Amino acid sequence: MITEAKYHPTAEQLGGFARGTVTAGMNVVISAHVELCKECRGRTISLEAEAAAEMLQSVPETRPQSKDFSGIIDSIVKQPQLQTDEQASDPVTEIHMLEHSVSLPKVLAKVASEGLVWKKLAGGINQASVTLDDQTQCEFLYMKPGSQVPVHKHQGSEVTLVLDGSFSDESGHYKQSDFVVRTASDMHQPASEEGCLCFAVLDSPLTFTKGLARLLNPFIRYRFRRATAAASH
Repeated sequence: MITEAKYHPTAEQLGGFARGTVTAGMNVVISAHVELCKECRGRTISLEAEAAAEMLQSVPETRPQSKDFSGIIDSIVKQPQLQTDEQASDPVTEIHMLEHSVSLPKVLAKVASEGLVWKKLAGGINQASVTLDDQTQCEFLYMKPGSQVPVHKHQGSEVTLVLDGSFSDESGHYKQSDFVVRTASDMHQPASEEGCLCFAVLDSPLTFTKGLARLLNPFIRYRFRRATAAASH
């Protein structure tokens, strides 16, 4: 399911992914994009090769014929791991939306196999939260045709991967496999004419800035704290 994306992870995000230094949430969303995007798949292969070479060069040569690879092994073992296909009780490969089904990238299929509970939000938005780490809020989002999210800004970063359909905001129009990055300097109002399924990862709660939606800000902050706290237990 390789497509041409117009928007991609930043060099820093892709580098962190290749080196295994990003959060589990970011690891999942970037991995899903890499599966969908031929350009980023190629870039990742090169970055991973560079990272592997750097790690090997950093290993002290205490013996002429032997190298201590324990540090490398430890770093791999410590990386967040998703369940394998054998561990997942009910494998999921697609999500059903309205009159069609959306095939998921393999890593998101594993996430969805844990079970999704959809909740209806204001403005024609449906949300299914998943817990991947204690630093990010991760969720599948489905925007019904003609839906719109209230104007909001971010205290940190928000990454949105488009899985099906499209949405637009003040900065552009985003289609399948696009990796949309928003930071604390951005304010936007996503809207979708045809409907859109996304996977989003936030490292801080968003803040609605206009209208009655601002009354939801305390709840948004509470939900973010609860999502990250749940992952730490």
